[in-house]
Amino acid sequence: MTYERLTAADTVFLRIETPHEPQHVGSLSVLDGSPLRDADGRIRFEELRDHVERRLRLVPRLRQRVMDVPYGQGRPVWIDDEGFDIDYHVRLTALPRPGDDDQLAALMSRLQSLALDRRRPLWEMWFVDGLEDDHVALIIKTHHALGDGIANVDLALALVDLEADPAEDAEVPQWVPQQAPTPQELLVDSVRDQLMRPSRTMRSAFGALLNPRPAIDSALNVGRTVVSFLAQPEPAPWNVPVTPHRRWVTASVPLEGVRSVRSVHEVSINDVVLAACSGALRTFLLEHDDSQLDDRVLKAMVPVSLRGATEHGDTLGNRVSLILVDLPVDEPDPLVRLDRIHAITSELKGSGLVDGAQMILELADGITLLAGPLTRLVSRRIPMNLVVTNIPGPPVPLFLRGARISRVFPYVEVIDNEGLTIAVVSYDDQLFFGITSDRDVLPDLSDVASAIEQEFEVLAAAR
Repeated sequence: MTYERLTAADTVFLRIETPHEPQHVGSLSVLDGSPLRDADGRIRFEELRDHVERRLRLVPRLRQRVMDVPYGQGRPVWIDDEGFDIDYHVRLTALPRPGDDDQLAALMSRLQSLALDRRRPLWEMWFVDGLEDDHVALIIKTHHALGDGIANVDLALALVDLEADPAEDAEVPQWVPQQAPTPQELLVDSVRDQLMRPSRTMRSAFGALLNPRPAIDSALNVGRTVVSFLAQPEPAPWNVPVTPHRRWVTASVPLEGVRSVRSVHEVSINDVVLAACSGALRTFLLEHDDSQLDDRVLKAMVPVSLRGATEHGDTLGNRVSLILVDLPVDEPDPLVRLDRIHAITSELKGSGLVDGAQMILELADGITLLAGPLTRLVSRRIPMNLVVTNIPGPPVPLFLRGARISRVFPYVEVIDNEGLTIAVVSYDDQLFFGITSDRDVLPDLSDVASAIEQEFEVLAAAR
């Protein structure tokens, strides 16, 4: 009997998922198609599927599925999927030739709208043929319970190489699934774990008496976080319930110009990204919203990685918390916006909100029967208008079976009353944006993408 229990942070994304709010993340990559084709110009799909299957040994989680504890008595567990079917997870589709970027984005939007099947390992990928200029696309979706943005970058890196002609993969031993627990065994183990919690709590309390400073700091951080959650922001046009259907668009900017702005103004790359998003949303609101922008800010939930320098590769899961950043859409001057963003993020780094948000989730998880409702309540009470997440990716070009990956765009989900997410990943000296909303809420989402690209040009020119 072999299994691993999901962490509290990983379980959050299973608990808040609903049929119209799938909780997966993903990406769309564009590759040079010629190395992937046979003499007749057809994609060598069987070779690609077999390549993915061989690389699964590097990420064993991709052959595991979620098993729930009976009667909700504890967090779910990861178990090997005895019926694992690579043909279900790796698929081939095509656009009518010559498929352009708009058609590809529409396909991406439809595929990401569909929830993953929890009866199977929580990932899927599609190779997409028929693109113009002989390109091939790769669409990936993985459940957020598998890991945060950095973990999913690490997961994708297991499938690719740093060179076009790598050494052949070593002979891969046949995979043998480990026996899963029965529901009764899992229930007994989970109840036993709950019965041990009071003794662990007592040991923690005794430790706090001997060294009270960490406990006091944690309590203060939770208090500050709760206070911050009480101040709900003025709603934006996208702060409404969402449907099951997504709209997803892209933008990209050279990283060299972003680095120049960072260097001249002594700010972080993330400050520059947030300032550009602020300017773009200001432009969008002025063109599409009747409300006034005087003294208006938008609150952005910005995930913050809690990973150490060595927590990559084999370490999946969610090691992330959040900060809430005021985006000054009321400010017309781009450099003043950048200064205000830098001041806010510098202050938040030492505010304790990151630790406080993490502690609230852990406290909710400790109340077994109420963990699900409490987690959903907390997630719906975060005082935010949108999510902006910046994921560091590889700075060098990557290859899949000899095909160079030229572009990589991220996808991050939306939820009710937070119908806009701006995700950005750095790759090969570019910043690639994937912008997600509800299909019916923001029909003009492409205007946000265009405004983001323009704002980086404005910031560079304002230096």
